[in-house]
Amino acid sequence: MAQSSAPILSILWAWYRQYGRRLPWRVAPGDVPPDDHAYRVLVSEIMLQQTTVATVLSRYGPFLDRFPDLPTLAAAGANEVRDAWAGLGYYRRAGLLQACAQSVMEHHGGAFPQKAAQLAKLPGLGAYTSAAIASICFGEAIMPMDGNIERVVARLEAFKEPLPKEAAKLRKKAQKYVMGVDTGHVAQAFMDLASSHCGANSTNCPTCPLQKLCPVQGPDALKIPQKQMKKPPIEVTWHLLLTHDGQRVIMERRGPGGIMAGMLGFPVVDGPPLGAYYAGSITHRLTHRMITAHVYLLKWDQQTDKTAPAIVKDCNRATLKQLPTLMRKVAERSGLFKV
Repeated sequence: MAQSSAPILSILWAWYRQYGRRLPWRVAPGDVPPDDHAYRVLVSEIMLQQTTVATVLSRYGPFLDRFPDLPTLAAAGANEVRDAWAGLGYYRRAGLLQACAQSVMEHHGGAFPQKAAQLAKLPGLGAYTSAAIASICFGEAIMPMDGNIERVVARLEAFKEPLPKEAAKLRKKAQKYVMGVDTGHVAQAFMDLASSHCGANSTNCPTCPLQKLCPVQGPDALKIPQKQMKKPPIEVTWHLLLTHDGQRVIMERRGPGGIMAGMLGFPVVDGPPLGAYYAGSITHRLTHRMITAHVYLLKWDQQTDKTAPAIVKDCNRATLKQLPTLMRKVAERSGLFKV
């Protein structure tokens, strides 16, 4: 028998008003959204893709300080945006976020489309992100289905079919929870419930506000939804060369394709460089790769080397902030950077 949404929403709404997370891109229940609400939510949603809330909280404020509104982001230099994205991973997102801002400015007069179907035509906005903006900012009755909301809905509906194969069926079931209600806050309440009580690897069913209405509990809940097994990451070995004079280091901006595209970093060389000091190695996990990076230091003598390098950076905290996480780990492992 189909689960009724009314009692669930009544309990969830009361819980959310008291315990919902207060995040810098959110508008609390009863508050009036700011004029730039859609921009703030756009930035947060792109940052949150494959990134934890804790990481985003440390980067969201500085990013908005640098790009406070849509026109500023659209007009910024591409490298400036990439460098501000350093540490958030999945660096292609920075370019897509800026392309989205530019498209809204150029084709929509600086005003976001208000329907998910229209938003989905913007660069970088897939089905979830476009639904999230349409729901949270413009009140469209559409449930944004990310992994967290999928998990809560699947358990409430005892949905035992495999995902993503049967995602369309689950999405259809989820729609009843956003019909005739404040859809944006409902979506955020589902997200918070997933974070606090209904995790992928653990649950807190006894204290869950929906415990009496949920058809699956404890170990049984962890079996839902069924997910396809992920392939193990490909193991990759890199040799990185830090040519330095003790105070500064030679860097490069990576090419437009591949890992960390367009980001600052250290040159990857074919093997251990002749005459270089080996400073050890670090490992870094990406979604599909496990990278072992061997770190080499080579003294840079400007008196004998008259070739002017393209990029020279000081070995300080300001430079570290511009680096993607892997390169930051390499810099710290080298011992050159005083932090």
